[in-house]
Amino acid sequence: MTDIKQTQKEIIRQVVIFNIVVGIIGSIFLRPIIPLWMGLIFGTLISLLNFRLLYLTINRAVTMAPGKAQKFTTMRYMIRYFLTAIVILVSLRSPDINTLGTVIGLLMIKLVILRQNLFNDTTYFKNIFSGKEEK
Repeated sequence: MTDIKQTQKEIIRQVVIFNIVVGIIGSIFLRPIIPLWMGLIFGTLISLLNFRLLYLTINRAVTMAPGKAQKFTTMRYMIRYFLTAIVILVSLRSPDINTLGTVIGLLMIKLVILRQNLFNDTTYFKNIFSGKEEK
């Protein structure tokens, strides 16, 4: 259980670092700056909330019967999608929140997880470029 919490903390830390970097780079190219930062913060907070909800869903679903677990996880999946749709809609409607920043914030956790687990595996890329597949 402590490994999971440690992994969550590490992912959250990297998301915050990457968002600061993206915010600084975005501040150079986009004006006004405040809506961009508000969008990044808004999208990131919702993304982290979805990440936590996914953790809670999985923890609860593994103790259920398969049929009940499938219904439970499907319902929670739809709730997370609905929450994301509301966030994007609010971002589109509000002049104080940059939609691009919100979408980047929503995607940032996925990019961090990909970078952490997929892009650090050199054998994965060697196998792709050499045409060899794992069996």
